[in-house]
Amino acid sequence: MIKAILFDLDGTLTLMDQEEFMKNYIGLLAPRFKQYISPDKFAKQLNRSTEVMMKQPQEGKTNLQTFFADFTKATGLTYHTLWPVFEAFYTTDFPALRLLVKLNPHGKEAVETALQNGYTVAIAANPFMPLIAIEERIRWAELSPQIFSVIPSIESFHYCKPHTGFYAELAENLGLQPSECLMVGNHPVEDVAAQEIGMQTFYVGEPVEGIQTTYQGDISDLTRKIREGSL
Repeated sequence: MIKAILFDLDGTLTLMDQEEFMKNYIGLLAPRFKQYISPDKFAKQLNRSTEVMMKQPQEGKTNLQTFFADFTKATGLTYHTLWPVFEAFYTTDFPALRLLVKLNPHGKEAVETALQNGYTVAIAANPFMPLIAIEERIRWAELSPQIFSVIPSIESFHYCKPHTGFYAELAENLGLQPSECLMVGNHPVEDVAAQEIGMQTFYVGEPVEGIQTTYQGDISDLTRKIREGSL
C-alpha cells in the first residue's frame, strides 16, 4: 500500500532548460570566489567535486562532507573560507535564477491532490544543493516547503541519485518501507532507480523504449489515479 509519494523537482514540478540553467548558475556563483580562485578554475573544480560526491559516496559522510573533502584538497582552500560565500550566494543571488524556470501547473496539482487524499509527500530531488536552495526551488513550483515531510539536501543526505542509498535514506527518514513509497520523476535512470530497492515508480518523462516502470504517463495521469484511488 502506497503511503508516501516522492516528487522530483526539475522537469517534474518545474520546467527548465537544464543546460541554460546550469550555465547561468555557475556564471553567477563562480565570480563570488574570485578573491580566492579564478572563476574558470572554480567552475571546473565545482564540476569535478560534484561528480566525486555523486559517484563516490563515503560511508558515514554527508554529501557536503564528501564534496568539500575533494574540493578543499584540490584547491587548498578551507571549508570555513568557502562555505560562508556559498551561503551568501544562495541567499542573495540564487533566487534570481527563477526567471529561467517555469511552473508545471500539473505538478503543483498532483502534490496538492496527494495531500488532500491523505498521502505523505516528500521531495526527491538530487541533494547536491543546500536546504535553503532546494526550498527556494520548491517555491518556484508555487508550493510551500513546509508541506513536504522530507527535503533531502547536501547537508543532510549521504547519497545522490541514482544510488539506491539515496532512496533507502529517504524511506528511512519517512519511517516507511520502500514498498510503501511511489517515486515520481522524469529521468529514466535517476528516478527509475528507486525500483531497485522495491519502490514503485511513476515515470513522467519523454518516452523511452524498453523502460520498465510501475506507471508511465503525464503527471496529470498521476493526479487522476490519486483521485480514483487506483494507485
